[in-house]
Amino acid sequence: MNKTVEHYISELLFLHDCVILPNFGGFVGNPQSAKLNKTTGVLSPPSKQILFNANLKTNDGLLITHVSNQEEITQEIAKNEVANYATKITAKLDGSKVLRIDKIGLFTLGREGNIIFLQDSTSNYSLDAFGMKATHNKTVERETIVEEKVAATIKSIRSQSNNPRTFLKAAAVIIPLIALSYISITQQDRINTVYTQMASLNPFENTAIEKPITEVITEINIEVEPSPIAEIIKEEIAPNIITEKMYYIIAGAFAEQKNADKMIAKLKKWNYNTEIVPGGNLMRVSYDSFNNREDAILALNKIKQENSAAWLLTK
Repeated sequence: MNKTVEHYISELLFLHDCVILPNFGGFVGNPQSAKLNKTTGVLSPPSKQILFNANLKTNDGLLITHVSNQEEITQEIAKNEVANYATKITAKLDGSKVLRIDKIGLFTLGREGNIIFLQDSTSNYSLDAFGMKATHNKTVERETIVEEKVAATIKSIRSQSNNPRTFLKAAAVIIPLIALSYISITQQDRINTVYTQMASLNPFENTAIEKPITEVITEINIEVEPSPIAEIIKEEIAPNIITEKMYYIIAGAFAEQKNADKMIAKLKKWNYNTEIVPGGNLMRVSYDSFNNREDAILALNKIKQENSAAWLLTK
């Protein structure tokens, strides 16, 4: 065969939660959510915990069918290949009491004949965690710039004269400030623009108030017309448009056209549906493109056997 049986078991574990090796045992996948270690601050991505059940020995056809399709051999030949592999590793485990299957895990035979299985930590079979690695969590401290400015404004008002007209004019400024304090901090640029406009009103000036309070309110644009606050809220509730993603297996990225053309010619000779993926400063040449991420991952795993530098691009 071109590939080993253990290679095909590893492939199936990406897509299925139970893979049975007839006459040996079954590998059961248990999805795990992302975890944060509060002591070390390490954030682990989603994963799939692999357990071994020695009682699952009945052939369900999944592994044999996959081997037959990938190797382009008959079901009978694939069945014999899988049976020979199961016999071989069983004899090795009985003899040395220890068995390691690449990318899957370590088996240890106990005194009472029970099998202890330890998963290989270098392989993460969760498709949700493809390309992710464990990271150190950093505490996020949010700034309270808007709240501090509102508090400073209120404190300043209390120190002013008790003139009722002064308080009415100040209220016309405070109301928009309070509303702005509830807007997302990501709209800081627009908030600063509104502050600049309001600063020109100078509501605490000690000169006499010559205009009625209704005119002051009109000057700061408290009207039916759309205000900056309304525009911000409108942006917040705008529906998201979900676009279809494409997955490209990248063979290499080149700064010069002639080098990219050489790679394309080579891949076409090998019957790949190659192309230059647009975007970026470099010309990225792909082996092939897929609409489905699972198909892309399976193809990437095969290509990595020949080119370990190949990688997956999502657009």
